Amino acid sequence: MSKFYLRYLLLFLPYVFLAQEFKTENLTPSKADLETQVYYQDTTANAFYIKEKGFSEFDRNRDYNIVFNYSAQIKILNKNGFNEATIEIPLSKSDNKKDKILKLDAATYNLENGVIKKNSLSQKDIFTKELEHHALVRFTFPNIKEGSVLVYSYELESPFFFNFTTWKFQDDIPKAYSEFTAQIPGNYEYNIKKTGYLELTVDEIDIVKNCIDFGASTESGDCLKSVYAIKDVPAFKTEDHITSEKNYLSSIQYELMQVTRLDGYVRKYTKNWEDVDQELKTDKGIGRQLRRENIAKGLLPEDIRSLPNNLSKAGFIYDFVQNEFTWNHKYNIHRDINLKDILESRTGNVLEINALLHNIYKYEGFEVLPVLAATRNKGFPTKVHPVLSDFNYFFIQLSIGKEKYLLDATEKIIDFGRLPFRALNGYARLMDFENGSSWINITPKDYSRVIYNDSIKINKDGTSTGFSQQILDGYHAYNMRNELENTNTNEIFSKLALNTESTNAVKTKVSGVNDLTEDLKIRYDLQNKSQKIGDKIYFNPFNFKFIDRNPFQLEERNYPIDFGYQDVYSYSSIIEIPEGYKVTELPETKAIAMPGKAGRLIFSVNKKNESVIHVNCMLRFSYASYPPEYYEAIKLFFDSILEVQTQSLIIIEENS
Repeated sequence: MSKFYLRYLLLFLPYVFLAQEFKTENLTPSKADLETQVYYQDTTANAFYIKEKGFSEFDRNRDYNIVFNYSAQIKILNKNGFNEATIEIPLSKSDNKKDKILKLDAATYNLENGVIKKNSLSQKDIFTKELEHHALVRFTFPNIKEGSVLVYSYELESPFFFNFTTWKFQDDIPKAYSEFTAQIPGNYEYNIKKTGYLELTVDEIDIVKNCIDFGASTESGDCLKSVYAIKDVPAFKTEDHITSEKNYLSSIQYELMQVTRLDGYVRKYTKNWEDVDQELKTDKGIGRQLRRENIAKGLLPEDIRSLPNNLSKAGFIYDFVQNEFTWNHKYNIHRDINLKDILESRTGNVLEINALLHNIYKYEGFEVLPVLAATRNKGFPTKVHPVLSDFNYFFIQLSIGKEKYLLDATEKIIDFGRLPFRALNGYARLMDFENGSSWINITPKDYSRVIYNDSIKINKDGTSTGFSQQILDGYHAYNMRNELENTNTNEIFSKLALNTESTNAVKTKVSGVNDLTEDLKIRYDLQNKSQKIGDKIYFNPFNFKFIDRNPFQLEERNYPIDFGYQDVYSYSSIIEIPEGYKVTELPETKAIAMPGKAGRLIFSVNKKNESVIHVNCMLRFSYASYPPEYYEAIKLFFDSILEVQTQSLIIIEENS
């Protein structure tokens, strides 16, 4: 190929990429589909949807159940895309009703010697797995190869009209085209919510006349038909420090607000918080159990009961519940409960343990309120109106004077006033049944800290000895206690002494693991390897690193960076150089700040005298969560942290 022709081709390749089109009319793949070797909108993709379409309607011939028809074509580009050949279809179910698949067809298309070959899925290779609250229909396409096009379609019938189809435009692989059509009778009113950052390519609404009839009545009704589509849908790529991807995936969601009957009667399904407050107050589950203050009678030891109602007593009550009752790792906040059960078994779910904690405080005369919340992996609760299914967690707010404390006694290793990390989801609903519920911010206000105090002596052979004393509090202490829980003394060393190329821990001592009122302290005795090359010693002052990698690697991130809490790292080291040596080079001082004072790194190395060097480093993240506009700045900030940790060398050599 001539250089001129190559330059000409490269010049026009971007326009070729943009012009890549796929037919969306039918399911049978074309020869061009099978010959496609790359998806130009995302050349890193291992597979992509050529197209997918969905259509949901209320079927008059099936008792007005919702019928959802789905079809898709998936292109497998290489072996790394083979996992896309396994499909799972979730089915909702209740005690006496469930979704059902009426027909399912699937086939693999391959191009063999220029001829399109079809391998159909056998019905015997379709499996259904029954779970507690739903079922899964699962199958794997046959005879998949690099270049295969996978085609499947199914029809799903659902009796759950309050649970209208949620359409997810985005997935973990890109889509060339994704389209959803909904046809809803005019007497059904849904709140339609679009999530995510992608703009709709198609957003059309039409009225379909006489689409439904009313039984024996001669009258008929109209339907609202909506068509939504997006072209060139990018894959949703997740990385560290995200809450739930449900918050950010581009989708269309439906929440049933009300249904109007033929006689004009309106049944409302979406209520206001005043209605919900009253319902929960009288509810057999949460409301009834929270009124059972007398269940705490005789439960507390007298030495705690006799104390005045202050912060100290509140802490002892929290410790009592935390240590006497064990979480069974279930939430179950929407189930009916009986607190007598937890008193007998000493184990319970989130609602039982924290409702008991609430009632003990109430019985003792403290000001306490319940809080409904959602875990980080559940997603953000809707704020516009109450959707109780958005909540899956429960804790309490205790007020002492002007201070308010959020408490959750399910974890035995977390200190008073701190929520488990899984609960740090931005906001929650404070349930005040007398004055009305309200939203509260539950992001921790304090910083979680790690403090390193090192003392190191460099030897003439380039080895070094000394110690590192580390102090952890807040969520850093919680995370480490979680690592060390149920670990004996001998195992602690093997868990903590993670040696590196230069740092070698020979002994560890830990204090404050079980005393949650104290900081967690870890002392490492160090015997580090030689860093001598020739007559010079190249010493890296960081025996331990704040971070060991940059977790942010995406070209673009369109959702927040959520650490859950603010944190600070502080490093101080006194380094003694050997007699007969002199310092020839010190790392330069650095002060790096993120925009808007969102984070700061300060690093300095100074000679106290001819034989002692003092190293200081401070790293601070000022926010618990950063909007996506900060992504590039955070990537660069992490690169700077790594550079300071790895490239900062103290160079000493023998006196001439």
